[in-house]
Amino acid sequence: MIFLRLGCGLLFAAALAAPTWAQAAGGQSVPSPTQAGTAQSGDELVQMRDDLNKLESLNLNMSAEIEFLRDQNLQILLRTNSQMWGVLIRDLRRQIDREERRTRTKPGAAGRITAPDK
Repeated sequence: MIFLRLGCGLLFAAALAAPTWAQAAGGQSVPSPTQAGTAQSGDELVQMRDDLNKLESLNLNMSAEIEFLRDQNLQILLRTNSQMWGVLIRDLRRQIDREERRTRTKPGAAGRITAPDK
């Protein structure tokens, strides 16, 4: 019973980390700091949105499999875990949307320091 819970937890953690390992193994280059701030910020937001889509897909797959478990306590635990991931994914999507709106309204102000008014 303990090993089943531990195994499910490790399997879930591995599934969430798989996209990260795949990116590291794929040899993707890290953008240099000399690139434009808005272009880099846009690329980061696109990457974050893609990662959230993958997380949501994994979460939905896990949710579908929970019903096949015989242990009701484990089902409750995993459903709760899935709901927490859903809340986190939803909140991160909102944060990305806010950041995109902010960068659209102030495209040049992100990297510029202005003097205070006197």
